[in-house]
Amino acid sequence: MLLAAAMVQAVSVCCGSSRADFVLERVFEASLDLPRIYFLFKRDPNGPPIEYEGSFELNYGFLDTGASGILMSRETADLMGLAVEPGAVFVDVGVGGDEYFDVSETLYLGTAGLEEPIPEDPDIYDLSGPWRLQVKQQTVELPEEPLDVLGVPLMAGRVAVLNSGATNALEYFAADITDPCDPAIPQVDFNVRLRFDKFISPEAAWNLPPLPSLAYNPVMDGVTIEYGQASSAGSWVFDTGGTISLMSTGQAAELGLLDAGGEPVVPPDFTLQIGGIGSAVEIPGYELNSLRVPTLCGFDLVYAGARVGVHDIVYFDEDLGDYVVIDGIFGSNFLCASAKLEGGLPVDLSETAFDHIVVDLNQGLLGFDVNDVYEIPNCNEPGDPPRGDLNFDYSTDSLDVEIFAEEWLGECSRLNFECRGCDAVTDGIANFEDFARLF
Repeated sequence: MLLAAAMVQAVSVCCGSSRADFVLERVFEASLDLPRIYFLFKRDPNGPPIEYEGSFELNYGFLDTGASGILMSRETADLMGLAVEPGAVFVDVGVGGDEYFDVSETLYLGTAGLEEPIPEDPDIYDLSGPWRLQVKQQTVELPEEPLDVLGVPLMAGRVAVLNSGATNALEYFAADITDPCDPAIPQVDFNVRLRFDKFISPEAAWNLPPLPSLAYNPVMDGVTIEYGQASSAGSWVFDTGGTISLMSTGQAAELGLLDAGGEPVVPPDFTLQIGGIGSAVEIPGYELNSLRVPTLCGFDLVYAGARVGVHDIVYFDEDLGDYVVIDGIFGSNFLCASAKLEGGLPVDLSETAFDHIVVDLNQGLLGFDVNDVYEIPNCNEPGDPPRGDLNFDYSTDSLDVEIFAEEWLGECSRLNFECRGCDAVTDGIANFEDFARLF
């Protein structure tokens, strides 16, 4: 059952000087839900699941492409009796700043789709690992609830299917993880290219091993935001665990919204309190003219009147030896039904135009399955990138050679996406054999 007149999603095919774009209106700042999936743990892959105080209980976590690891609340870890490694510490970064985590014992993790008809049966869970988890050091205080987050390591080399259309009926944002060859994966109408970037600092002195299982995160290049006559382009992290979407203070300043010191020049259209890893913070937000995402079809996915928060997420780049600000966060409010907030409460709701979102972390594709009632521009998808195109710009040039040089003789695995694609023969190292295969 839909929310009648309260939830209306305006969609149009807008023609510019040379092409048509797929334009969405009335997409608000807060997602109604985040992707959820069932999970269990095992110490032995052939043994029984770990129980909650003597019995097997259904557990669900949030499937989060913005998380470089697998994060367990202290409450879940204590109820399941998960052990942590003595002295091990990992520092992670999020919207609230740095947070220190304990590191768990080695575990196997099973997942089942939230729409699985018999999730009570441990045998239907898809097992992976072994993994080490990030475990929160403190319990949460009311009215907060403990959150368990399943990040990119579980999805590396696989496909996540998100039932975004279910949120139009105020149902859970159901998720599942499957293999790339699964015939049940929904057909998509267009794709956005994903690149994988490193936002972790495993070699930093403040991390004390053994470290948790970590992976690179998906990034969308060429995301353009527009306000008035100004525009700013950047690379935004694709973050299914983000309730709202964010632009950096630098991008906001390029639009003339903030001054060079980060102070508002234009009064905010709204304010929000956000939290996650680290503490909660109050941030300003603006209603932009548009947010544009280039698709592989040749047209842009355009969010007209996009409502975006302003906040800097800073991480330490080990390669540069310096701190770097992420350009932006593309959150789940752009994927599922969304809410307009005032004073932290929803005052308006809007449907999503998408039935499913398909996150292919094997090919680096973000697919959008659009509801059949909407008209979509003609797709001129160019197909697979040429050989050696490591940055997915549909050309092989010096930029790709630079990437290969950065990964030369590095340790490659599925978790770092085979050294950003440099390990073409997938033997665990980027060397001359791969160079000959790619170039």
